[in-house]
Amino acid sequence: MAKIIADVLSGFPAARVFVINDGSTDRTATVLQDLAQGLPALQAQRLSLLTHHKNCGKGTALETGFQAAFAARCTHVITMDADGQHLLADMLKLTQTATIFPEDLIIGERQMDLSVVPKNSIRGRDLSRFWLWLQTGQDVPDSQCGLRVYPLIYTMKLRHWFHRFDFETETLVRHAWGGVHIRSVPITCIYFAGEQRVSHFRPFRDTVRGVRLNVLLTTRRLMPWPVIKLIHRPSLHSIFRRDKHAYWSLSYWKALIFQMLQNNSSNAQLSAAIGVGILIGLLPIYGVQTVIAIWVADRLHLNLPATLLGTEVSITPTMPFWLLLSTETGHLLLHGTLVPWNFAGWTSLSVAEFFEKLGSDFLPSFLLGGLVVALAFGTIGLLLTRAALNRWRPSGHNLFATSVNTATETMVTDSAASLDEARPPV
Repeated sequence: MAKIIADVLSGFPAARVFVINDGSTDRTATVLQDLAQGLPALQAQRLSLLTHHKNCGKGTALETGFQAAFAARCTHVITMDADGQHLLADMLKLTQTATIFPEDLIIGERQMDLSVVPKNSIRGRDLSRFWLWLQTGQDVPDSQCGLRVYPLIYTMKLRHWFHRFDFETETLVRHAWGGVHIRSVPITCIYFAGEQRVSHFRPFRDTVRGVRLNVLLTTRRLMPWPVIKLIHRPSLHSIFRRDKHAYWSLSYWKALIFQMLQNNSSNAQLSAAIGVGILIGLLPIYGVQTVIAIWVADRLHLNLPATLLGTEVSITPTMPFWLLLSTETGHLLLHGTLVPWNFAGWTSLSVAEFFEKLGSDFLPSFLLGGLVVALAFGTIGLLLTRAALNRWRPSGHNLFATSVNTATETMVTDSAASLDEARPPV
């Protein structure tokens, strides 16, 4: 850790360096004090040691650093982990990219095609990538990378729900919702194996927190309430426009039809759209499924034709089957038995008694069963569609077709050649 800090101070001669000790109980505080006392005077002046007396989580530590940097009139913050997994050359690459795109949030994209990288880490990265795309419409290949450049003027305006490891994912989502473009830059992946690798990730607890985060962010995305806007720019993915004259424009409808009929969705995107469509089609909200499906497809950046195709599972000929299955399922869950269909006894009921019995005996079963059936068959539809597409459409197997932003890489390389020394915007 001390070597990393010394290298950063040497590699960024004009930058302030903030080190946050988040309640460490080992020799971290002593090491940091010894380092500060042994530095040259000019470097020591640029180093700030910030300490939490108890562990508050990575998100809180980052926010402490953001506040200190903002108070020091810094425009951007470069964040990195202190475990030696980030190279100084990659930090310089990200700062050069931030010089060209000062309003973007720059994040490293680790090249994880190495044999030492566990498959679970790769699958976790891909899953996080999918959820982030679903919530924001932006493709961030490696949303778990800790090497980032934050545009501080925007970051300081955001408010977050979570303040531990889940903070880093939430802040990407909130930046994207605010209109900030998240730009990925390829970096080297240094992965320590065995005892050399230091990780504070707790599989069960942090996995549960990750699931909670994605559920809440996706639910928040579906809500019509406004979010904090950082940059006001027209949406590039929404099928709804804010311009009140757009609906009367022929060009708008041409663009809408083209977007609806686009055929560049990956297998994961198409199967997610169909699964969500089936779920909506089977929910006990008959009559408004199409409207809900259009809204959800827009908010979650799903392929609209595929979503609407999924809702067709509840077309009129199949409706009695789904009504019966939902009612039986709900009655079984609530009462432990199937519905006693005593039609003979119903003939003696008055109209008022019939509707009272229908509301008290069958409506709760239908509503609960409809929800359970929708979730079950939506999940089954997603999995079966994904398996079928992977078999019949192998070219669309990858989560996304795009990966590295080559235009950014070229611009950074060209600009770096003309710089006498890196001038990070910090």
